[in-house]
Amino acid sequence: MLRFIKNRPLFIIILVSIVLVALMVVTTKHEQAIGKIEGPLVYIISPIQKAFYTVSSGINNFFYTISDKSDLRVENRELRDRVEELEKELIEKNELEKENNRLRKLLDFAVENDSLKVTGARVIGKNPGNWFNIILIDKGTKHGVGVNMAVVTEQGLVGRVFQVGPNCAKVRTIVDGQSSVSGIIERTRDNGLAKGNNDMGLEEGMCRMIYLPLDSDLKPGDKVLTSGLGEIFPKGIYIGEVKEVIDEKRDFFKTAIIEPGVDFQRIEEVLVIKSSIEEISP
Repeated sequence: MLRFIKNRPLFIIILVSIVLVALMVVTTKHEQAIGKIEGPLVYIISPIQKAFYTVSSGINNFFYTISDKSDLRVENRELRDRVEELEKELIEKNELEKENNRLRKLLDFAVENDSLKVTGARVIGKNPGNWFNIILIDKGTKHGVGVNMAVVTEQGLVGRVFQVGPNCAKVRTIVDGQSSVSGIIERTRDNGLAKGNNDMGLEEGMCRMIYLPLDSDLKPGDKVLTSGLGEIFPKGIYIGEVKEVIDEKRDFFKTAIIEPGVDFQRIEEVLVIKSSIEEISP
C-alpha cells in the first residue's frame, strides 16, 4: 500500500479515472442525481441565502428610506410654500372684495344723491386713540378739496375739512370735542346742536345734541339729520340715532345722546362734498 501511494503519478491517474467515471454516471443519471444532491445542498445553503437576502434587503431599504425622506422634505417644503402663497392670494382677494363692497356703497350713495358734486378719498392717517377725532385723506386742493367741505360715507356724516394741502386734507369728525353740527330730529322736526363728545382723553365715540326744546317729544331710536343751517353741511345728511334723552330743566332745554351712523373705528374711504344744489334725500 505504501508503495502504491508513493508512486504518485500512477495514483493521480487512477484518481482522475475514478472522477471521470463518476462524472459519466452523474451525466447519464442527471435527473436522478440532481434530485438526490439538490435536497441536501438546498438544506445547507438555504439559511445562508436567507441571511444574505435579509441583510441585503435591509441595506436596500435603508437607502431607499433615506431617499424617500429626502424627497418628502423637498415635497413638504414645496407644499408649505404653495400654501403660504395661496393664503396670501386669498387674503388679497378678500381685501379686494371688501374694498369693492365699500366703494360700491359709496357709489350708490353718490348716485342716489346726484345733486351733489363729490370726490372720493382714502383715509391715510388718524390722530392717536381708538376713535378717529381727526383723519387725514389723500385729496387736497389739486383735487378741488377746500376748507369747510362736508365729508360723508354711505353710513352718514363724517365731519368737515378744516385744513387742506395740495394732495391731502385734515378732517375734523363729528365725534371730536371741537366739532358742532346743526341738526334736526327727523320725526319731531326739533332743532338742536350736535357736539362731539370726545375730549380731554374721554373717548366714547358719541355726540351730544343740545339746545333741544323742553317740550320736545324725542325718544330713543329717533333719527338725527343735518338741518342745513350754517351753510357748511347740506341738509338731510344722516348724523345718527338718539340713544338717551336727558332733561336739563335748570337750563331750559333737553339733551340727547346720539350714536353716530358712521363707524369711526373702521372708516377707510370717504366722499368729499364739493357742492350741492338741493338737500340730500334722507
